Amino acid sequence: QGRTHAAVASYNNHWGVPLTLARMPADTAFAVIEIGMSNPGEITPLSRLARPDVALITTVAPAHLASFESIEGIAHEKASLMDGLTPGQGIAILNADIATTPILVYHARALGVERVMFGTAEAADWRLGQVQQTEDSVQAQAQAGDLPILFKLGGPGAHHAMNALGVLAACKALGADLVRAVLGL
Repeated sequence: QGRTHAAVASYNNHWGVPLTLARMPADTAFAVIEIGMSNPGEITPLSRLARPDVALITTVAPAHLASFESIEGIAHEKASLMDGLTPGQGIAILNADIATTPILVYHARALGVERVMFGTAEAADWRLGQVQQTEDSVQAQAQAGDLPILFKLGGPGAHHAMNALGVLAACKALGADLVRAVLGL
């Protein structure tokens, strides 16, 4: 739906994010910039450098507990993905199903950015329904407000349906055509 730029690998650190941005062609319409962390304080400078229009936080998991005292500490660091959003214009796409969702929502409110929630929870704006898996695909039903959505992923792993729903919410937030985005999955 427009020229899209992304890193050639998982370049999500203090070297990779600037490299990805420096390699981005001037006529890029959309960019996918992964921002990762190993230690506290790493995400905010990268988010401010990338200046995203939309920040998508798929989950908060204990993968980084070696560098953080708690899962809540990880959530606070991941919330800083929103620090590069423009207040009043930026959109945070947040997982409504995780225990640390309130931390993410609080950060978005403090920054004055719009929040769009995705997940299976009642509070989700983009709500995942039935998910079916075969050995080579995943089919999922979802609801975005009053709009029913049916999508298929070409690979196994029912857990991928949740991330795909977040991606669809991000596509819509960026002004992309949702039908074309669903077909692109």
